[in-house]
Amino acid sequence: MKIKHWLQKSIPVLLTVLFCMFSILSLTTIIRMQGNARVVNYTGIVRGATQRLIKQEMKGSSNDKLIGYLDEILMELSTGEGENGLTALEDTQYQELVAQMHQSWKELKDEITRVRRGVDDQLLFELSESYFDLANRTVSAAEQYSETSVNRAKNTLICLCIGFAVIVVLFWIYSRRQKKVQAALDMARHASEAKSEFLSRMSHEIRTPLNGIIGMTEIAQMYPDDRGRVDGCLQKIGMSSKYLLALINDILDMSRIESGKIELEYRVFHLKDMLEQIYGMFQQKAEDSGVDLQVTCGGLASYTVIGDDTRLSQVLVNIVSNALKFTPPGGRVTLEVSQREANDHELSLEFLVTDTGVGISEEFQSRIFEPFEQETDRQYGGTGLGLAISSSFVKMMGGEISVNSRPGEGSRFTVRIRLRRPAQDADLQDTPQKEAKGNMYDLAPARVLLAEDNDINAEIVTVILEENGAHVKRACNGKEAAELFAASPEGYTLILMDIQMPVMGGLEASQMIRKMNALQAKTVPIIGLSANAFSEDIDKAMRSGMNGYLSKPVDMEKLLETVRRFHS
Repeated sequence: MKIKHWLQKSIPVLLTVLFCMFSILSLTTIIRMQGNARVVNYTGIVRGATQRLIKQEMKGSSNDKLIGYLDEILMELSTGEGENGLTALEDTQYQELVAQMHQSWKELKDEITRVRRGVDDQLLFELSESYFDLANRTVSAAEQYSETSVNRAKNTLICLCIGFAVIVVLFWIYSRRQKKVQAALDMARHASEAKSEFLSRMSHEIRTPLNGIIGMTEIAQMYPDDRGRVDGCLQKIGMSSKYLLALINDILDMSRIESGKIELEYRVFHLKDMLEQIYGMFQQKAEDSGVDLQVTCGGLASYTVIGDDTRLSQVLVNIVSNALKFTPPGGRVTLEVSQREANDHELSLEFLVTDTGVGISEEFQSRIFEPFEQETDRQYGGTGLGLAISSSFVKMMGGEISVNSRPGEGSRFTVRIRLRRPAQDADLQDTPQKEAKGNMYDLAPARVLLAEDNDINAEIVTVILEENGAHVKRACNGKEAAELFAASPEGYTLILMDIQMPVMGGLEASQMIRKMNALQAKTVPIIGLSANAFSEDIDKAMRSGMNGYLSKPVDMEKLLETVRRFHS
């Protein structure tokens, strides 16, 4: 009895601690990224301002005020102390480059003094060119440090999500064994309400999918014998988890949008499927908030279109999430899709999101789509990035986004874009076609060599593949994978290769395998697995000899389809 009592006390505490860790880490990551962005920006300012100064000095126009300003910024980049609110990046490479900039800047100032005395300015020009190159390398170091920090935090958040899911499952199993099931469910419901109040201080980007995960878990616990209801809950939990991971990437998206590194991925998709997913994600939150949520789409010439459904969905999720957050109980939020124009090749669509919420002031509407902008008189939290990212994506799609609102009278967001139409009667090309084994893929007799250093990830992939008929042999690093393949090249029909592993990484291991003399080494399909999903990462994998690439966390449907396609 003491053990049961201890479990009843400890499990809620563990859940609370995990939520606190998750929330603190998320907030710390956002704050740190803001500071890192300012450092990157001011490092670039140093270069531009120095270039302007050199031009002025070479033309005989002195600017001691600008020299003093540059002295101040360089010192603050090193120490993090000053009036510009900069932080000192804890990166050895960056600090070394800043120190070099200090030394180079002193040489530049000395040469400026000599030029003012009448010395030829050729040396000043040469020193400035070297300084500009050094400044560029310093900016790159700051950007790399910022991106690495966010990736590290993202991986930690994924682990916390997995830990939370495991604890919830254990708690659910334990609760079913107790005599007072209803009392346990009531306690879980109260805990969920407490969590919701805590998360209300977090950004709406994180709060929305977490609410979906928690709400659907509770519903599944209430109806453990209703398989259909539980399956529906698990499906919505899965969708919310994917959106949660996408939201963690918002800051990286903003950074890459500004640097021009984001590329749209066009594919065939069905508009109604996308809208149903959005409705499913917010349905529980709307019910909990007492808000009437409506999603309508009708009268279109075609519902199957070509575009970047991921980015379009992200835009609509951001807007609908905002609308729900600022709409009080008893209010209404609607998402309407209508057709403005249509021909045989494309559709001109309008996505209209309206709410009866608190409204937006006219002054704030002029800067609502700028990064980190929020109305200061509201206490709803948020990063201020969601609408900025949405606006950027809409513009990349060749569309436009606008807002019309008045305080106390609700808001109206309009997104207008053009989407191409596929060939007549074309099917969705990216919909996996399953084999004849019911809901399973028939992967027999696939023999898969899995190179994965993480035990949990390896177990997940192994179970999924073996449940569908494949035989899996695991290697804990790239070196071991290459040795296993070299010992029996004909023993494997496909290789799943993690990119980052100890001893030897996946890229090096793939290159080693491709250089082997065995005929199978040239033809065996190698599929990369990595948490890095940027286009340059995929290009590196392809150049190393890989045939495909799956980003982590791995979508099991895509994994099975990829194995089936390359195996067959």
